[in-house]
Amino acid sequence: MNQRMDKLAEALKDLGLQAFMVNKPENIRYLSGFTGGSDASLLISSKGKFIFADPRYFQQVQMECPDWKLIAEKPGGHDRLVKQCAGFKKIGFESHAITHQHYAELERLLPGRLVAHSDVVEKLRLVKDEYELEKLREAARIGDEVFNEICSMVTLGMTEKEIASQIDYQIRRLGCEKESFDTIAVGGPNAALPHGKPGSRRLKSGDMLTLDFGGFFQGYAGDMTRTIVFRKASAKLHTRYDLLLQAQNKALSMVRAGISCREIDQAVRDHLKNYDLDTYFLHSTGHGVGLEIHESPRISVHSDHVLAENMVITIEPGIYFSDWGGIRIEDMAIVKNGGCEVITRSDKNLIII
Repeated sequence: MNQRMDKLAEALKDLGLQAFMVNKPENIRYLSGFTGGSDASLLISSKGKFIFADPRYFQQVQMECPDWKLIAEKPGGHDRLVKQCAGFKKIGFESHAITHQHYAELERLLPGRLVAHSDVVEKLRLVKDEYELEKLREAARIGDEVFNEICSMVTLGMTEKEIASQIDYQIRRLGCEKESFDTIAVGGPNAALPHGKPGSRRLKSGDMLTLDFGGFFQGYAGDMTRTIVFRKASAKLHTRYDLLLQAQNKALSMVRAGISCREIDQAVRDHLKNYDLDTYFLHSTGHGVGLEIHESPRISVHSDHVLAENMVITIEPGIYFSDWGGIRIEDMAIVKNGGCEVITRSDKNLIII
C-alpha cells in the first residue's frame, strides 16, 4: 500500500493538487484496503490520509486500514471533510464517482476550487503488483476448475438458467466471494447475442453453448469464455471455430510489453477478414481486468494504450450469426517483456459433450 500511496503523491504533485478526494469503491480499496464499498471516502492531502465512514464501519476500517486516520462522518454529511480541507486552494475529486448533487454540495461547502479528474487512480492500477497478480492467477485458476465441473455435469435437456445457476454455485464453492458479472450461458440461436441472458430454452443435440463467467477472488476478477457443443458438431461449426481460435491465438502471440492495443485488435480483424468473418465480430478483442471486470487498457482499434509489463488483459474475439449462433473464446493473460503469461488454462479445442 505504501508504494501505491507514494505513486499517488507523485501524481498529485504533478497535477498541482493540495488534496484529493476518492469516492470510487475500487479506488478506495486499492489505496486503503477498505472493502466496504461506497460506504466510505478518502481524503489524501499534506495533512495526512483520512478515511471517512459512519459508525457501522469503524471496526472494519480499524482492521483493514490501521494506518489511516478514521474520521466519523454521517452518511451524506460533509462537516468533517470541510474541516480537513481548510486552507487548500485546489482540491481534486473523482468526477466519474460522484453525482452532480454531491458535486454541487461540495462546491458550495469546500473552501478551495474543485478540480475534476477521472483517471488519477485508474492510471496507477493499470500495472499490477505481485500481490494483485497472485489474486488474478487464483481467480483464473478457479475459473478453470469451474469449467471442468460444468463440463462434467451439463446434459441435454438442461436449461440455460440451470447451467448458469450451477456455474454461479461452483464459483462460490471453489473460493470466490461472488461472480465478476452476470454469468452468460446461452445456447443455440441465443449464442448469437454477445451478452445474451440465460433463459428457459432447453439444450438439444447440435447446440452450441457459450459460457462466459468469472468470480472475484479477494477482490480481483476472473473472466473466461468457452464455447462447447452437444453431441455433434457440423462441418461449418468446426471450420468457424478453428478460424476463430486461430485469430485468438494470433492475438495472444502478439501480446507483449510495448505493443499497441490497436495493433492487436487490428490483427484479429485482418485474420477474420481473410475468411469474410470480420463483419460478424461485433466487439473489441479484449480489456483490462483487476479490481473491476472491465478496466483499462482496452484492446480495441480505438485504443491509444500501449501494453506494459504486468498489465492483465483478456483476449476474447467472437463471431455471431443471427440465423446460426455464435462462438467466443476468451483467456486472461499477464503482459510480459517479450510475450505474455496466459493464466486461463482450460482446453480451447472444440469440446463435444
